[in-house]
Amino acid sequence: MTITLLLTAQASAQLLETPAQTLAQPILKGMTAEGTTLRQGLTTVTLDVAGGFVVGVLTETSSLDDLTRGVGAGWGLRATDLPKLKDNLSSPQVLSAARAGFVELTDDGATDLIALKVTGEESNTRYFAYVAVKVWADSAFPVTKAVTGDATAPVTLRVFSDFQCPYCKQMWDTAMPTWRKDSATNRVMHYEFPLSFHKNAEGAAQAGECAAAQGKFWPFADQLFANFNVWTPLNPKDAPGKYAAYAKAAGLDTTRFKSCLGKLETSDVVAHFITGQAIGVQGTPTVYLNGLKLSNYGDPGEVARARAVTTARPSAASVIEARLKLFR
Repeated sequence: MTITLLLTAQASAQLLETPAQTLAQPILKGMTAEGTTLRQGLTTVTLDVAGGFVVGVLTETSSLDDLTRGVGAGWGLRATDLPKLKDNLSSPQVLSAARAGFVELTDDGATDLIALKVTGEESNTRYFAYVAVKVWADSAFPVTKAVTGDATAPVTLRVFSDFQCPYCKQMWDTAMPTWRKDSATNRVMHYEFPLSFHKNAEGAAQAGECAAAQGKFWPFADQLFANFNVWTPLNPKDAPGKYAAYAKAAGLDTTRFKSCLGKLETSDVVAHFITGQAIGVQGTPTVYLNGLKLSNYGDPGEVARARAVTTARPSAASVIEARLKLFR
């Protein structure tokens, strides 16, 4: 069992709330607020803020109870959740690992992280914990030829999608046109994430990459989604004929396109899929805004918060990384 599994708890979306909302949590009652810092005895809970929203919560204390309260505040837990969390934090395995200091993701979705460190002995023992949102660096994502929008756009939207996924079609019909139209604001990058239970998803992903090799990914993808109800029910051996027709409509060199399909060069598709799994992609569509995973790409409030914290100066990523140096 990993440290992450020991610490897994049902966290709500407390991170990315305003400082006032975070400080008002009942489990922090009794602590004295000084700006974005709470104090009580030898315990200090500090909120890291970027763009007006809380991106991390640091707890420094000599008390396991207060350590639990600080971590729980970062995760938006209720008082009834704290005993189980305390049991996990005080387990021998966790405390032993914390002597060296560690930083780990907290869930399979890879949306948050936790860092722990323990120093001193007996009455001089001090506990340090930090919970924060996970902002993925550009280097965490694979290379893709399917890119549109200005290179200087303040927002980069990285989309993991499956051409046979009805929810991806919904995204393509609703949010995607808006993103692509505002190319000065949004740079959109597409990644293949074909799901195994969609019989034509792998073939369509390969076709998409063959179109991308000719610099025609976007018009070809538009054709695939526009004809979603035509090719998705087909036997996989019959679908390539449709892909060729869509390639022609999208302005591709069809001879080159068919040759690409015939070679079955799926390395880009595999790379996208494996990397997606590594950064917490579990289904489609999954969208990252400037490296921050969105739970609902269609929620204007969430999108605005993600943009605020990732484009702030200093940004959430730099604030969090500076804090994590304490634990490494």
